[in-house]
Amino acid sequence: MHRIDTRKIDHLILRPNDLALLNFPEGLIPIRVLGTEFFNYLYDPLSEGQIAAEVDPSISTDSAKNVGFVTPQLLKSAIIAAQPVNVLRVDQPSRLYQVFIGVAPSYVRVFVALPSASSQKNLDVINWSQAYAAAGWFDGFTSPLLSPDPTTELIVPYGIDPAIGYANVLFEPVRPLLMFYVNRIKFGVVADIDLVVEMLDKRGRGEKASIKTVGGFTSFTYPYRDVFRISPIPIGATRDEVTKRLRGG
Repeated sequence: MHRIDTRKIDHLILRPNDLALLNFPEGLIPIRVLGTEFFNYLYDPLSEGQIAAEVDPSISTDSAKNVGFVTPQLLKSAIIAAQPVNVLRVDQPSRLYQVFIGVAPSYVRVFVALPSASSQKNLDVINWSQAYAAAGWFDGFTSPLLSPDPTTELIVPYGIDPAIGYANVLFEPVRPLLMFYVNRIKFGVVADIDLVVEMLDKRGRGEKASIKTVGGFTSFTYPYRDVFRISPIPIGATRDEVTKRLRGG
């Protein structure tokens, strides 16, 4: 019988009372984890209706040009009664998902967009396409279905929908399968000025905080004040700047 192995990601999983800095393109949001629920969700993109058919075969021999390709799509579900457009949608501002992804078959390449309109981890001079899908993916060799890899980590906050696409380098159609390893997190925004200054201090004094990137480098509009009641804090902010941002300035 196959067993799930999370040893590669255990050191990254946020737990109650942990501190973290959510790294948005506009700056950092300091949080403390109040509670967690960890679970696995097996997702079949074809059965769920995320993709209409198996991923087409490649017509290339170099695994970069003209591979079978499906652009990132929302993770909808035709099986869940409510038929959500995104099974990883967070429905409360005080919660977020920390997600890792296992992939099968091994040769399936996975592309992530978070938010759904913003591609991640591709070269500045190219975008993903069937004509050239050589950058920005992970596959089942890197992150097997039952042994997720740290490089697949996604932080999904309230109001942001991820999208996932696929590439097939083989000469026959392929049906992808994903395992989502989900850490559902309830958190509070840290409003203590002294503690936030300590969290930003890279010299290790005080309480340490991990930095968790939300999305990639591409800027996107997000209602920070409505969701967190504070403004994002720049890396290297002075105490006065921290005070201003914590007050919503």
